[in-house]
Amino acid sequence: MRSLPGLAVSFWLGAMAFLAFVVAPAAFATLEREAAGRLVGAIFPRYYQAGAVLALVALAGCLGRGLLRGWRALDWLPLGLVALMLALTLYAWLVVLPAAHAAREGMRRTEAGQASPEGRRFASLHRLSGILNGAVMLAGAVVLVMEVTRRP
Repeated sequence: MRSLPGLAVSFWLGAMAFLAFVVAPAAFATLEREAAGRLVGAIFPRYYQAGAVLALVALAGCLGRGLLRGWRALDWLPLGLVALMLALTLYAWLVVLPAAHAAREGMRRTEAGQASPEGRRFASLHRLSGILNGAVMLAGAVVLVMEVTRRP
């Protein structure tokens, strides 16, 4: 139970880094932009689902550890950070992703080469998604440092 939060967050951060730094750049480097966007768009629901599952595992580990050995002063911080990570992931998955998908579909209906409100909306949502994912990664890194330096 002691290692469960750290393991879950490690897997989660590894998956996030792999998508952000390997899969997406490779897709956009080798496929046409439209095809790469469709590929990455098809991966994102599973990506967020995996993040939510791993967050629940990490939360269960934090709660179980606290209940089994009693709560220490800093035990609440990893619990709170993982809860924040879960909330940001759910928001990105259930609110931002569908809105970005709708904006991208709207962009396809406009004439090529013309700026559109949907294009600006997609760019804004894409930026927000990056910020949310960056915040999740940063919180996860803090959780990992806390888990590694935790006394038994």
